[in-house]
Amino acid sequence: MKKWLFLIIGIACFLSCKEKQDKTIEQSLVNNLIAPKACITYEQEMIVPAEYFFFKSIDFRAFVSKLQQKSVQKTITAYIPFSDIACNNEDIQRKFKDEFSIDEFQTLLFDEEWILDTAQFIMKKKVDSYSLVRNYIRHNPYTNTDIPTKSIIAKYDFSKSGFSSPNDKNFKLLQSDVAYEVPLINETNPEFLENIQVKQVVKTIVEKATCGNTPAYSFSFRDSLISKDLKEVTESLGKETICYEEEVSETAETDSVCIDKEIDLREIIGLAFIEDWYVNDSTMEILKEVKAIAPVRAYYHTTEDTQSELVKSIPFVMYLKNHDKGK
Repeated sequence: MKKWLFLIIGIACFLSCKEKQDKTIEQSLVNNLIAPKACITYEQEMIVPAEYFFFKSIDFRAFVSKLQQKSVQKTITAYIPFSDIACNNEDIQRKFKDEFSIDEFQTLLFDEEWILDTAQFIMKKKVDSYSLVRNYIRHNPYTNTDIPTKSIIAKYDFSKSGFSSPNDKNFKLLQSDVAYEVPLINETNPEFLENIQVKQVVKTIVEKATCGNTPAYSFSFRDSLISKDLKEVTESLGKETICYEEEVSETAETDSVCIDKEIDLREIIGLAFIEDWYVNDSTMEILKEVKAIAPVRAYYHTTEDTQSELVKSIPFVMYLKNHDKGK
């Protein structure tokens, strides 16, 4: 009996220490994204096409179905988009019953707080809210044409809940290793990026990648963890030496000319993440545990016939310190 008592006490002490450790880490984080509160809004495609095998999502149909059910039953509050006004009975009837078709939902609009501590190399995300986006075809009777249309039907707000931990008993694992891209350029809705210092974010990530002491791996083939050395990392970011032959007019001889091309931060147009997602079944709050981060690069590549083509790539991925090698 005493053995069981000591075992229970030991487990309780361990969990207590772990909780205190998590809180200490959270309190000691220094946000290197300049703003004390770096906030970003972005739309995420939740249905991943087969050709994008390096990305991974959740069972979105099941998630939307649960959102519909809980919204109709009013066990959670659905808000009018971009407001703190709850949907009334008429809104719920129209959006979640009369016009509802689960096949029309493919994206979520996230509003998040980001903290990135480059010294500890730990990143935290707080989902302040997410909105359910409907994609459908709207018929224009005046032009007799069908128009692809997007509309936000409801927002779910968690801004007052504070940062949570995966160890919280209210959260359960929704999906491990969710992988997706967040654009850092938004010409359609530039206000989505108003509260985040994009240039500083890019500079911070590139400096961490090129510091020489942060392991980097292939983003596309993560199962085997193909490592990349510093030379491969810098080259994949655009650092290279271009050499060509040039004729010297005075002597009619050819001379070899080499030009050093440095990393152009303007080519980093987004970030990709690998995360474990947790959900609170009672509130439908999403918790994102960030495991890895990667730059997304877009640049023009000149082919052999001198034609330039736009290339988009995820050069490598870096696992955060508390998730080394994807653990």
